[in-house]
Amino acid sequence: MVQRVYRSARGPTPADGDVWRLVFEPGTPRLLVRHEWTTTGHDGVDGFEVAEFLAGKGAAQGALIATLFGVNER
Repeated sequence: MVQRVYRSARGPTPADGDVWRLVFEPGTPRLLVRHEWTTTGHDGVDGFEVAEFLAGKGAAQGALIATLFGVNER
């Protein structure tokens, strides 16, 4: 299972951006947040345990909370 949680622009081109997805790995079983980014010169992927990801502050964390619980973080 994969669900997009949040997307943001990174610039300078319209294709440059960040995407955060909630990923369930059935073989492990683990629930992870995958961060993928694309820029003109570099692409990459990072994975985080949900608790580790939520320890940070930002729009992506708020979007994950809203996705999981149907509420907006204030």
